[in-house]
Order: sequence, then C-alpha cells, then structure tokens
Amino acid sequence: MIDKPQSWIIVLYDVPSEPSKLKVRVWREFKKLGALYPQSSLCILPNNIENNKKLDNISKIILDNGRFVKISANELDDKEHDKILNMYREERDKQYDEIIEECEEFIDEINLNIKNNKFTQEEVEEMEEVLDGLYRWFNKVLTLDWINTSNKISALQNHLTNCQNSMDNFSELTFKKQ
Repeated sequence: MIDKPQSWIIVLYDVPSEPSKLKVRVWREFKKLGALYPQSSLCILPNNIENNKKLDNISKIILDNGRFVKISANELDDKEHDKILNMYREERDKQYDEIIEECEEFIDEINLNIKNNKFTQEEVEEMEEVLDGLYRWFNKVLTLDWINTSNKISALQNHLTNCQNSMDNFSELTFKKQ
C-alpha cells in the first residue's frame, strides 16, 4: 500500500503524434505508475500574489461549468526550473515574432498605398489605428515578459520605429496631396 502523498509531481510532456507508437508507449508507462490524466487544460504561472488573486476570479468562471484544481509546486532542481523558464521564453518569443510579422505587413500596406496613390484621410486614420494596435500588443506582451531577456525586444522596437517612420511619411504625403 502506498502512503498518502504529501506533495504531487506534475509532469508536462509533449511528444509528436507520429509515430503514434511513441505517444502510446509514454502513456502506458505513466499509467503503470498510476498517473492521473485529469483531461484538463494545464497552465503554468508564476506563484505570486497577483496571479493568485486573478486565479480566484478565473476559478469562479470555471467552476460554473467545470472543474478547477490549483496545485502549488516547486521545481525539483535548477535544471527543471530552467526548462520552465525556457518554455516561457519561447512563448514570449513566438509572440514577438508574430508582432514583427505584423509590422512587416503594416509597412508593406503603407508602401502599397503610396504606390497606388491611395492618399486619403480615412486611409491615414485606419493605418494609425493599426499602428496603435501594434504598440498596444507589444506593451501587453512586455507586461507578460517577466523574464525580460529576449533579444527580440530590441529587434521589435526597431520594427515599430520603422512602422512609425513609414506612418509619418505616409501622413505627410497624404497631407501634401490634400
């Protein structure tokens, strides 16, 4: 008989769907240990006061329609801690890459407007709203980036500066055409 556990091990894993043999083997190995697959979405958050307050509100939404379990866990060692930090870094970097891609599309659209002589006040206002949205998105991701070590931040800031310069140029050209 196994003693009542005093703490839990939460294992996060991701293996490719193909070959399915690997996925099934890993699943069988965990089931042999008696692992619980709660069929729940799993999130990892820093355990701090702000996140715990927000989790209380989220739990109320979830409990109206489902199950909510919050487990506090410490990494087993520095290697495991670094793995989690790397997962956070990768997630933020993906978001930064998406914003960079949107910045490039923004500049392409400005250039297309210039090429097609599409110099209207409405177009300027629309493009300004898009640029404002890019800045809001960047600032939102920055607030989530508590690691704040990505070299993509400065690259993205350069892209946003290029967007702003393109917007200023387009606005000036539109003003001259009016």
